[in-house]
Amino acid sequence: MEEILNKLTGYTFALRDALERTNEANERPKITKHLAAAAEMYALLYMHQTSDAIAHIVKVENRIHGWSYLSGKNGEKVTKKWIEFVDAAGIEL
Repeated sequence: MEEILNKLTGYTFALRDALERTNEANERPKITKHLAAAAEMYALLYMHQTSDAIAHIVKVENRIHGWSYLSGKNGEKVTKKWIEFVDAAGIEL
């Protein structure tokens, strides 16, 4: 569980950095929604101590990442951290 939470933390910080650095106004609402989902996933993982508790959210977030990616180096970092988190969580997409 610790590895999953560490990867989720890395993803959350990448989102925070992207929100602070983006020059694209249309990306801010997307990033904010991802941050809200990350907070919910963290709370569920903490409460239930199993990645099964977040499987539905991960699948929805994964579709959203595919539909509307974030631009530039920030987007690349968010994508990298997302993939690391999903791999650590072991959720089949």
